[in-house]
Amino acid sequence: MIMEKEIIISTILDVCKDMGLNYITKVKSATWNADVVVEHDTYKVAFNVCKCPRNVEATYKAMRKERVCGCWLLLPAVNSSYQEQSLPCFNLIPQTDKKLVCLNSVMNDNSNNQIELSTFLHSLIDGKIRFAKQTEINKVELCFYKNGCWKCHRENDVYFVNRLFSQEGVIIDGQHLMMDEDITFNPSIIKGLKKYIHEHPSETFIMGEIKPRYSKTIGEAYPSFGCAQCDSIFGNFYLQENMMELMYCTDSLRKAIITLDEPIKVLAHCWYKVNN
Repeated sequence: MIMEKEIIISTILDVCKDMGLNYITKVKSATWNADVVVEHDTYKVAFNVCKCPRNVEATYKAMRKERVCGCWLLLPAVNSSYQEQSLPCFNLIPQTDKKLVCLNSVMNDNSNNQIELSTFLHSLIDGKIRFAKQTEINKVELCFYKNGCWKCHRENDVYFVNRLFSQEGVIIDGQHLMMDEDITFNPSIIKGLKKYIHEHPSETFIMGEIKPRYSKTIGEAYPSFGCAQCDSIFGNFYLQENMMELMYCTDSLRKAIITLDEPIKVLAHCWYKVNN
């Protein structure tokens, strides 16, 4: 589907009419321009639809001084321009049957990161599309896979953190979190997993205790997975190699959503839709 600028602007206007809000098109001020400006209760929202926006940061700051929330909807382009993640620039994704918006360009292959255009517009105008520098995670999705013990050759279950969820609506993929910090053995996750296993007796887990074990490789002890039969350490470096291969094809892996009694504060640096 070819996403012409006029079609996107028409969708913006339809949403404004549906919400009963006034709008102005082709706005030009002394410091910024916009294709559409929507009037909300105590603020305005300015939309620009383009392929490669320029001077977004300066324009955004100028808008904010006038209580205007800027938003750039980016049409597909052969050579797209780089924009800082915290700036409100959102890629439009061509689909055969609907228009989608990508909340975060660094995660544009994730379906959790895509929202229908009309839903996005409603949420943005209502102030429910927000940027989080950090967030408190209250649920995590763990992916489990089998790992053979190097010593006794018995199979054990080990896991990696696949996704993190905040109560407000932030969703973070584990592979993106890895760039900032590793929370695999966070005490809150271990406690939540033990509770999950206790509450789901029909699900069989073969897991050794998660605890510090001595590693000859690095000459010190660190929190680790270990064999449920012989307690041999499963080295983090070896498991991370497996995890890097598996985390991009998790459909076949067993998963569990773990609720945390004590939230974990993590870096987010992403846009999200606030839960209703």
